[in-house]
Amino acid sequence: MSYRRKRLCALLGSAVILSMTVTACSGTAADSTDATESQQAVSTGDTLSYDDMFTDRDLDVGYEESDSVKISLSDDSTTVSSGSSDNSSTDDTVDGVTVDGNVITITSGGTYIISGTLSEGQLVVDADDEKVQLVLDNADITCATSAAIYVKSAGKTFITLAEGSENILMNTAEFETIDDNNIDAVIFSKDDLALNGSGTLTINSENGHGIVSKDDLKITGGTYNITAASHALSGKDSVRIAAGTFNLVSGKDGIHSENADDSSKGYVYIAGGEFTIDSTGDGIDASNIVQIDGGTFDITAGGGVENSTKTHEDNMMGGRGGGKGPQMGEAPDGNAPSEKPSGEAPQGDPGNNSSDNSNSDRETPPEKPDSNTNQAAGTEQSESDTSDSDSASTKGIKADGRLYINGGTFTINSADDSVHSNSAVTINDGTYTLTTGDDGVHSGEAVEINGGTITISESYEGLEGLTVTINDGDIDITSSDDGINAAGGTEEMGFGRMGNDSTEDTSTDEMWMEINGGYIHVLAGGDGIDSNGDITVNGGEVYIDGPSDNGNSAIDYGDRSACYVNGGTVVAIGSSGMAEDISDDSDQQVMLVKLDSQEEAGEVILTDSDGNEIITYTALKVYDCVIISTKDLEAGQTYTLTTSGTQTNVDL
Repeated sequence: MSYRRKRLCALLGSAVILSMTVTACSGTAADSTDATESQQAVSTGDTLSYDDMFTDRDLDVGYEESDSVKISLSDDSTTVSSGSSDNSSTDDTVDGVTVDGNVITITSGGTYIISGTLSEGQLVVDADDEKVQLVLDNADITCATSAAIYVKSAGKTFITLAEGSENILMNTAEFETIDDNNIDAVIFSKDDLALNGSGTLTINSENGHGIVSKDDLKITGGTYNITAASHALSGKDSVRIAAGTFNLVSGKDGIHSENADDSSKGYVYIAGGEFTIDSTGDGIDASNIVQIDGGTFDITAGGGVENSTKTHEDNMMGGRGGGKGPQMGEAPDGNAPSEKPSGEAPQGDPGNNSSDNSNSDRETPPEKPDSNTNQAAGTEQSESDTSDSDSASTKGIKADGRLYINGGTFTINSADDSVHSNSAVTINDGTYTLTTGDDGVHSGEAVEINGGTITISESYEGLEGLTVTINDGDIDITSSDDGINAAGGTEEMGFGRMGNDSTEDTSTDEMWMEINGGYIHVLAGGDGIDSNGDITVNGGEVYIDGPSDNGNSAIDYGDRSACYVNGGTVVAIGSSGMAEDISDDSDQQVMLVKLDSQEEAGEVILTDSDGNEIITYTALKVYDCVIISTKDLEAGQTYTLTTSGTQTNVDL
């Protein structure tokens, strides 16, 4: 029997990231302290810097009320006042503000404080290249067939949510054309848009998007409750979020950025915030890179795993129940694990792992949400929509470019992959509880894990990429097929599995798995770990409860490949029918034992000739093959393997 670890991950340095005419109001410059706004473009391999993502003005929520123009909204009787003098009008131009019935147009740069209610009206910004600050202070605007706030032209528009304010913006009917722009959101901006402040903004878009910017969309503070038939937040060039609280229900993507004209744009950057996203489409989606540095995320995509289209019968025996098997953070004997072997890690800094990766008990995954709570997709495709194929995507976090996660807490229940990149995925830190109808983490190229706590409680495959590299972290995987898979091909739409038969254009040299550290437990219905190329284990602890049937094995690798164990601890339990040998060129001794008959789930104990326990592990499934490798095994020695009370002598 061979104890094989599949998937040598290479994940080469995934450095990710990754209408209406308007007349405006005069006032003091809204952003005299604002640095020059530069268009931030990134290649698909760039990482993003917080300092480059936001200007001081984006973060500044201050304004001088005495220097601002006040607009008090009221049906057919809106008034405008400037400074201490009260110049009011219902249909004339006052201080750069035109009031035409219930359409208020701002045509000059400055700061405008908006309060009051329009039951059917619109606020328009048409200020050419000037910068405008809109302070929403208990503003309530409904515009049935267009945007409640429409930025037709401006150098940049800032929307500040006044402290303690409750603001409501709504669309209630099909959007109608009012000019050359395809207005399809409750807040629609043709230019750069930044939202900040500490108030609350509630948006209901029954027939379109919540907030759309055709340039950059930045949010640096505030509370946002958005229900939208299409995307909740959308920025053509980018979506950048520094902080805030977001409760998003969307008929398409929760957060979306796509630029089909410029491949260096269309990215999502999140520094922090609290996110609850219930999306019919993807939770977070970008045509370029996605980079997340922190935050708390609770994402339900596509109704969750209950709505997935299974492509593989679930042939596994539940999760880690009844205390069986090594709990995450425990060695097989139930004691704290020994220090992780150093192994021979790849060159380079695997990432700054700031979290405490001491092996703590895993949290129980949350109950799956009711799929009926998802908003149904409702509107025709517009220029800010994704393509038809994207609208059918139901992934938790998706990037067409590289996906880079530096930290945060993630609870994701997705019909398709929970974390997905068509390029490369790098996870440096964070806590993840993933429940998915497809892959927990999927990459079209490389998956690299440098730290964090990852619990994949339900999946088709746990980790999948062309290459898989694990340098550190605590990883617990439950899968109906392979636990970890290094294989060629792409799977942008999910469910059309990329398997071992779809690799004609990829050589085995380009597919591999490498484990250099960390704590890994796999409970798999298919192969435990599987690579179309080599598997190399240099360090860490790897525990596998593999298949009970003879159609798969605990460790599997390609026909022209091999599995090498050079360090660390490996315990792989499974079936013997397709068990593969570990290479004799391994630096560490490996024991592969094929038993005469299947043993029931229970304790597996390995002792040396003096009776000292080397490994104690609780198998979760029936098995007839055991692979063990630790630094304590020595050539020329005899060991005793006890399985469900049956003893087998093993000579190395």
